Formats: sequence, C-alpha cells, structure tokens
Amino acid sequence: MLAPGTRAFTILLGALTGLTALSVDMSLPALPQLTAVFAATPDEAQLTLSVFLIGFAVGQLFFGPLSDRFGRRPVLLGGLALYAMGGALCAASPSLGMLVFGRLVQGLGGCVGRVMGPAIVRDSFSAQAGAQTLSHITQVVALAPLIAPTIGGFLLTFAGWRAIFVLLALCGIGLLIVTATKFAESSRFRDAQATQLPMLLRNYGRFLSHRTCLGYLLVNCCVFAGLFSYISGSSFVFIDAFGVSSQVYGLIFGATAFALTIGAALNGRLVRRHKPQRILKLGLVVVLAGGVALLLWAKLAPSILGVTLPMMVFVFGMGLVMPNATAAAMEPMPRMAGLASSLLGSSQMAVGSLVGVLVNRFYDKTPTAMATGIGAAAIAAILVYLLMIRGLARGGAAPG
Repeated sequence: MLAPGTRAFTILLGALTGLTALSVDMSLPALPQLTAVFAATPDEAQLTLSVFLIGFAVGQLFFGPLSDRFGRRPVLLGGLALYAMGGALCAASPSLGMLVFGRLVQGLGGCVGRVMGPAIVRDSFSAQAGAQTLSHITQVVALAPLIAPTIGGFLLTFAGWRAIFVLLALCGIGLLIVTATKFAESSRFRDAQATQLPMLLRNYGRFLSHRTCLGYLLVNCCVFAGLFSYISGSSFVFIDAFGVSSQVYGLIFGATAFALTIGAALNGRLVRRHKPQRILKLGLVVVLAGGVALLLWAKLAPSILGVTLPMMVFVFGMGLVMPNATAAAMEPMPRMAGLASSLLGSSQMAVGSLVGVLVNRFYDKTPTAMATGIGAAAIAAILVYLLMIRGLARGGAAPG
C-alpha cells in the first residue's frame, strides 16, 4: 500500500483529483463539432459540460458525508465505478440527450476524487504540510489540462468524438484498479451519524457559519469561476472566433495549464518558508492583475495573445491561492473533513456551471463574455478576502 507523503501517493491523489480536469478539458475541442453532428446550438452543446458539472457538484454533497461515515476507500471505489459507467454511456450515445445524461452520470461518479483528495490530505497532514501536499497535487492535476485538449483534438480528428469518452472510461477503470490494490484507508474517525439528516444539516451549518471556513470557500469559488469562464468559453473563442484548429487550441490551452503548474510548484517551495496566508495574498494580487488585464485587452484589442498571456498570469496566481485557501478552509474541521471537502468542491462546481451557462449565453463571437467573467471573478475574490478574511488574519484567527 502507498504510504502518505511518498511520490506515488501524491501522484495517485493528483490523478484522482485531476479526473475532473481530464473529463472537462478532453471534451472541449469536441464542442463545436457536437453542434454540427447533433444540429445543436452552442448553448445546447455546452450542456454536455454544464450537466457534467451539475452532477459533479451534487455528487460531492453525498460522497463527503458517506466517507465520514464509512471511510474514504469504499466511497472512492464506488464513485470510480460509476464514472467508468458514465463514460461508456457517453461513448455509445445515439443522441445529444443521451450524451447529456451520460455526462450527468459521469459527473456524479467523477467527483469522488475531488472530494476524497483534500479529505485524505486532511486525514494525513497538518495545515502547513497539507498546503504543501496540495500544491504538489495541483502540479499533477495541472498535467490534465496540459495534455487533455491535445489528446482530445487528436482523437477528434482521427477517431471521432466518441473515442474521447471511450478513453475517459478506460481512465476510470485504470484508477479503480490502482485504488483497489494500492490505497489503504486514511480516515481515523468514523461518525455513525454523519449521514443522518439532522447531523448532516448541523455539520453543514457548522462549516458555513464558521467565518474562516466560509471566507476561504468563497475565495476559492471566485477564483474557480474565473477559471471556468475560460474553460467554458475558450473553445468557442479560439476555434470559432479566432479560427484556430482544434490541435492548436489544445496547445494554447496547455500553455495556460503550464502556468498553473509553475504557480503550484512555486507555492510548494514558498510554503516551506512563509506563512500560507502571505502567499495567498500575493496570489490574489496576481489573479487580479491577470483578470483585469484580460478584460481590458479583450475589449480594446482582442487577439489570441491578448487572451492567452493574461490568462496565464491569472492561473499562475491560482496556483498560489487555491492550495492555501483549501487547506485553511478545512483546518478547523478535522472530524468532518469529507463533508468540508464536499462543500468546497460542490460550491466551486455549482458556481462554475452557472458561470459556464452565462458565458456561452452571452457569447457574441468575441472574447468579451468570457473576459468579463474572468475579470469579475478576480475582483470578487479580492473583495471577499478584504471583507471576510483580512481581519481574521490580522487577529490571528485564520489558520496558517
């Protein structure tokens, strides 16, 4: 079995957590083709993405408490099996409606890695060590958007859109086998009441009424909303508006993911010597700079570089923000780490799904709608920090 803190342990957690990015980013190049294959509008094709995220958000609300009751390992195995089944349904879909349903099933199962990853880190490490481990996991997760759109574009060109979902199903089966054979249970606590409705509602209330937890949750939501504005709108902006090929789009998307990798790697080094709170503040400034620059550039002189370069700055800042905000949000809740992780993940995905719908609803064959979502998200993240977290940090109440 893999020991916590080893490279193989971190890679497995990164792969489980990165299943979301793989599922989303590999399918992005196919969105314009789905509109043609199924005679659909961009809004209708984008449902394959939004519904996946709805399933992803809803599933987390169940998997987190279930893991607090029964442990991380059995929940992981069940979720991965459901994810693989959803991928197979997508690959065999004869209609857009069936494809959307398959994506819902895939999202319900795929969220299990996103919930269990931070919960397992909370089980195994202190807050500062947890922030460092989450940075390493983020580096692994960032490999998915580095390679997924390129793989998706290649499969789309040479094998068709169904091949994308066949590969995703196989990835789910592979992770299921590795988890079953290499992962030992990490939870030291079992709460027999964790899945009972009164206790569930009480625990949700405890987390959401804790100002530190809620503040960091909202920071993560805002930053993720900016990322998902890009994820949701970029394929239409680059392929439809700027006229690049799906392969070139994959390379552009990979460049932004590489910036996230660099940010997470730097965070992993900085957190050894500096308080996570200080690094998070620096990251928020970088996020704001990238978001505002993208918004202005997209409105005044829209171009491929005018979108790509500021977005790279934005996601570099994300690498400094999200590992520290996640660790800080979960630190006060050691006995309900699964539920805390589920709330963090489901809230991000719910916001991401809403933002994705809005970005594509107002898409006008320019980067304006996407850039507006990214810029607004950056500004909102700074405001949340200033209004909810800065005072706690000065008073020593915020973890880290």
